[in-house]
Amino acid sequence: MTDAAAVPQPATIVESTSAPTAAPTAPAPVAPRPAGAGAASSQAIGGGLRRGLPRIPGGDPWPAPSAVAPVAASAPVAPVAAEPLVEPVVPDAAAPSPAASVEATPAAPAKPAAPAKPAVPAEPVAPAAPASTPSAPATKRYGLLTRRQWVGASVVGVLAIIGAATIVVQLTRWFLGLDFMQDFLVTYPGETPLPEGAPVGLPAWLGWQHFFNVFLIVLIIRSGLQVRTEKRPAAYWTPRWAKGGQGKITLNLWFHQSLDILWFVNGLIFVVLLFATGQWMRVVPTSWEVVPNAVSAGLQYLSLDWPLENGWVNYNSLQVLTYFATIFIAAPLAAVTGVRMSGLWPKNATALNRIYPVEWARAVHFPVMLYFVAFIVVHVTLVFLTGVLRNLNHMYAAQDTDGWLGFWIFVASLVVIAAAWIAARPTLLAPIAGAFGKVGR
Repeated sequence: MTDAAAVPQPATIVESTSAPTAAPTAPAPVAPRPAGAGAASSQAIGGGLRRGLPRIPGGDPWPAPSAVAPVAASAPVAPVAAEPLVEPVVPDAAAPSPAASVEATPAAPAKPAAPAKPAVPAEPVAPAAPASTPSAPATKRYGLLTRRQWVGASVVGVLAIIGAATIVVQLTRWFLGLDFMQDFLVTYPGETPLPEGAPVGLPAWLGWQHFFNVFLIVLIIRSGLQVRTEKRPAAYWTPRWAKGGQGKITLNLWFHQSLDILWFVNGLIFVVLLFATGQWMRVVPTSWEVVPNAVSAGLQYLSLDWPLENGWVNYNSLQVLTYFATIFIAAPLAAVTGVRMSGLWPKNATALNRIYPVEWARAVHFPVMLYFVAFIVVHVTLVFLTGVLRNLNHMYAAQDTDGWLGFWIFVASLVVIAAAWIAARPTLLAPIAGAFGKVGR
């Protein structure tokens, strides 16, 4: 038997006739005993129950034989090489009931509690994304492009125009340098002679008519674009004679149509004075030679070797054709298509509406407006590039000089046009429109 002092003792179990009041103390770790020690240190009780180490040094193995009833002999168990010193007592089926041997049978030692597993640190959880992540502020667009894109597109466009213009100028000069084109320029210098009795110079009424025409056409273009693009009209206008809201139009459309009427009246006066004073001969072609001369003048413009300007006496053939198309073709088309789309057109004229559908008027009216815009841009550009002081004196001061009078009259006319452009707002238009009808929502 192994010396009791050399082997760690198991935890003492208190025997009592009553239930333990406290949980038994967990046994201290026990070192494994060598092979064969189990047979030397423990003896079978009754051939079935194994006895353990003595409870006191030098004593008998525990428990005492008298404390355990004899059990049926069982087959011997082969010793295990590394079995624990203390093993749980497993009562046989033939053992007496716990009530009969409660005093003699000690409570089984409690199993040592399993060591607590170290706490596993929780994995860091990413913070939940907010319900709606604020996005970067959208870049403001002006039409299809942003401001920076418009600037870039403008620079590229200007460079492209300059490059294309340079190519056109060089090609035109090369073309006019050919022998047969030199003969063409001699035969058709770019202008045709006026009929006999044609007036010389420009009268004062023509200059004032020119100003009124520019004043009205600029506001007509502005109001026409507003009519096409407005989504929430500021106010509506209804004529006095209308019943049940018939003839109700937006305030901008009323302004546009009112300007059309004034422009039409001014145009009629202009045409009447043209034929009354003979000035029509300066803007109406009187010979078919005007066509090749217009081609010659156009080529000279493209080559930047422009034809001689003498507008006080005679326009070149390209000017004649352009003025004729503007006065006698574009202006009547604008008036006729405008009337068809206005409230002045009879609504119940079925046969007339079938002959002149409104879709045709809309398809023509807007391109005519674009023609007037292009005409104004080219006309003003050539006025400044072909002798600005003299040309402005012709148009505004009715004199053939190089003084500054015509220039300052032109500047004053621009101030009036700009003021009218700024003043043409609903706050000012509503009282004027109210004098001819009812203005409201």
